[in-house]
Parts: sequence; structure tokens; C-alpha cells
Amino acid sequence: MLLFQLPEDVLFLVLSYLDPRSLCRLSQACKRSYQFISRDVVWRKIAKGIINTGLTRQGIDSCPSIPLKDRVRVSHNWIHGVCRKEVLLKWKINLLPWIQLDCDVLYLSQAANISAYHLRAEGGKLQNNQVALFTGHQEDVCRFTLTDTHLISAGGDGKIILHDKGSDYSVGYYGHNQEVNCIDCKGGVIVSGSRDKTAKIWALTPDRFGHCLHTIPMYDRVWSVAISPSVW
Repeated sequence: MLLFQLPEDVLFLVLSYLDPRSLCRLSQACKRSYQFISRDVVWRKIAKGIINTGLTRQGIDSCPSIPLKDRVRVSHNWIHGVCRKEVLLKWKINLLPWIQLDCDVLYLSQAANISAYHLRAEGGKLQNNQVALFTGHQEDVCRFTLTDTHLISAGGDGKIILHDKGSDYSVGYYGHNQEVNCIDCKGGVIVSGSRDKTAKIWALTPDRFGHCLHTIPMYDRVWSVAISPSVW
């Protein structure tokens, strides 16, 4: 019996043991193998374990119009530092990812979520698997900032979320009625700026989480905020 004469469920099980390179080589064997291996279901398990494929850990696909095989290929190129000048993919999100490196952990916003990846000791390459996933926004993450213990994210849904980096605990800050474009944190306070033409100062102390200390009206959308390091 030929390989592709096996029942589909058995064939999917066999292919699940192959890595991306082996799958690509097998797809070149014949037209039938190419058509079968190009199916998204063959690549779904691989896509869930690597960076920026548009497939969440829960299995939600944010870019169903782009074949998973192509997204896995681009993701592996990024991991190994290979890129091209021309546009490879157009994601169906409003904002570019926000990236921040904290020691050996890279934090990357992907649509409404923020993923964390450890850097490998050899060569500084990204590990394939996420070490943390921060969720809670209903729209894209506009910006996030880090402290020693927390990740604070601002979203297009007008919400600010305080995530504990060491657990699943999070607190939502509600006060802006449009997207929060920028955020900064230092010395027990959070400063945020929004499309609603206001900047707000929030308490970061445990006894006053989510409490707005002050609202500063502006004449236009607030694109950027920063706390001066010299005043603390």
C-alpha cells in the first residue's frame, strides 16, 4: 500500500511526527503529496508552538486566508534571522507588534495577546515554545510596559490591564472610552494617553489598584507619554 492510500486519520497521525523540513521535502514527492501536505490541519500543531503564525494556543486562527504552511515558513525564517525587504504577509490587525526585551525574555504583542519567549543561550535564538501568554483585551494591544513584577498593557478597547508576570492574576483599569495609545510606569504610578484626548495617572500600589489619581485633558489624541527618570 502506498503512503497516501492510507486512511486520512492514519495519514495525519503519521505526518504529525515530522518536522517542518521533512514535511516540505515529502510534499515535493508528487502532486498528491503536495496537495495533501498543504492542508492547514497538517501544520496546525506546528503553528501553535512557534512565534507569530496567527494561531493562538487556544486554536483560534486570526488569519485564515493565509495558508498555515506559508506562515510557518515565515516564522522559521524570523527565528533564524532570515527576512526579505518585500512584504511577506499582511496580517488582519490594525497595529504593528510591540516588542520589548527584559533580560533573556522577549515580550511580543500579537493582536490582542502578548506572548513571552525565552532566548536560547546559544546564539540568542528564540525558543519555539511560549513561556507565558498574557490575554484580556478585546482588541489589539497598542503598547505595553514592564516592571520587575508586572506587565502593563494598553489596548484598542480602551482598557489597561495589569498582569502579574509570575501568575495568571490580572487587574483591569477602566477610565478611557477610546483606544489607549501609550503607557508608562514608574515609582508606583501608571501614566496613560488615549484617543479620547486625555492622559490619566493611575495608582500602582496594591491597596489602590485600578484607581485613577488624576485626569489631564488634552486638545488632541495623546500619542506618547513618558515619566521622567530624574523626578524619582
